[in-house]
Amino acid sequence: MAVAFQLEISANVYEAARRLAKLDNVDVSTFVEDLVRRHSEYVASLGSINREMAAFVLENYEMQRDPDEIDADYESRLSLFR
Repeated sequence: MAVAFQLEISANVYEAARRLAKLDNVDVSTFVEDLVRRHSEYVASLGSINREMAAFVLENYEMQRDPDEIDADYESRLSLFR
């Protein structure tokens, strides 16, 4: 069952949608519908990711020092992980 409604988007977003729809040989309405459907499927697939998988943490990470790296550069890189 199709439902018709009016959607307000900015002119530049509409122009981008129009250009992309033309590349797919569809109208803007079909393009937007497909885009929403695909995004919905993507979001649903994220729900099926194993939630028990260990999270990525840097708690026990030991950064290797680059050869010839000065202390200031090493400390600067190390600070990115704190």
